[in-house]
Amino acid sequence: MNISEFKNRHQGKNLFIVASGPSLRELDLSPLERRLTMGLNRSFMAYPEPYYHCVFDHRLFELYPKDLDACRVLFTLEGRPFGIPLKLLGSQGFSYDLEEGIYSGYTISYFALQLAVYMGFKRIFFLGLDLQNEGQSTHFFGHDFHSKDHEHTEYPKMIKSFVSISTELKEKGIQVFNCSERSKLRCFPYISFEDAMKF
Repeated sequence: MNISEFKNRHQGKNLFIVASGPSLRELDLSPLERRLTMGLNRSFMAYPEPYYHCVFDHRLFELYPKDLDACRVLFTLEGRPFGIPLKLLGSQGFSYDLEEGIYSGYTISYFALQLAVYMGFKRIFFLGLDLQNEGQSTHFFGHDFHSKDHEHTEYPKMIKSFVSISTELKEKGIQVFNCSERSKLRCFPYISFEDAMKF
């Protein structure tokens, strides 16, 4: 499969992106079975069968090869063992033409946002996009040593990436919501998961 096959595939539809912040463990994700979903990194541990999945961390391909290989459609970066590869253009920017490449924005969630826009989704809901740790919990599954200092190093850069594109997406008529009330990301309006499911 090639990324060009996904351009505007879901024009005007809604997408639920399942991230992996601590708040995810508080949600009953079973209603998502009737929705278009995109999982990120290890979110398959909480929601095993998303419609799409995204990973670009080499480490996860080594830790969970069978789980990732079982994904219906997996998006990743060039140089990974499998999946639909996208060319990395850098960290800062936003790509509307994924045939040219994609930006990392320092987080797989930003990678997924570009995919969602490319596919034509007009209403995008992030679940578990906290961008902050809760005590020792870095993710819904507990503690990841590699993320323990993210509040001082990576999260500010991730937030800056989302803020940089938020106004432009709104002007284009693309609605992005964050379903994590505790999230430090405030450039997208908060909506409860329950209210999001009413769309």
